[in-house]
Amino acid sequence: MKKYVLTVVLSLLPLISFAQNSDSLKLGKSNREFFIKGDQKFKFSEYKKVFTNPEALSYMKKANTNSTVSQIFGAVGGGLIGFGLVKEVTRNKTVYYNGVAIKEKDKGGWALIGAGLGAIGIGIPFALSAQKNLKKAVDTQNQNPGTDETKATSYRIDISGNSIGLTYNF
Repeated sequence: MKKYVLTVVLSLLPLISFAQNSDSLKLGKSNREFFIKGDQKFKFSEYKKVFTNPEALSYMKKANTNSTVSQIFGAVGGGLIGFGLVKEVTRNKTVYYNGVAIKEKDKGGWALIGAGLGAIGIGIPFALSAQKNLKKAVDTQNQNPGTDETKATSYRIDISGNSIGLTYNF
């Protein structure tokens, strides 16, 4: 048994001593470990320490801006949806007129809910663009260009019958 343990330890020693840490940049899974470069873990706010390539840094700045805009639209949309739901649920109110109870209906909150959904819908393309720019930044920093990223942004208006549609591809 002693020889077996000694053999295992001696066979693992070269693996441990000659193991190399890669300096390539990877994305982590949490905000505390957002970027992983070799042994070091960086937060999202420390991206200026991580990215040395100017092109990757510009992609990262775009990703940061788009992420902030998407979070603002998401928060505003969520607030409007919540306020609209509360207004819709509590729209019946009782008013007393000369001691007589009269039930009145306030306007519902469906318009606020729709506006909130619209704000969230506006924020989604910004969030997707932020994720795409983040991946471009990591690929550029690692000097490993991604797959086919030659797609251009395009708008398309569809008019048919009683409807009008606007398509935004990015």
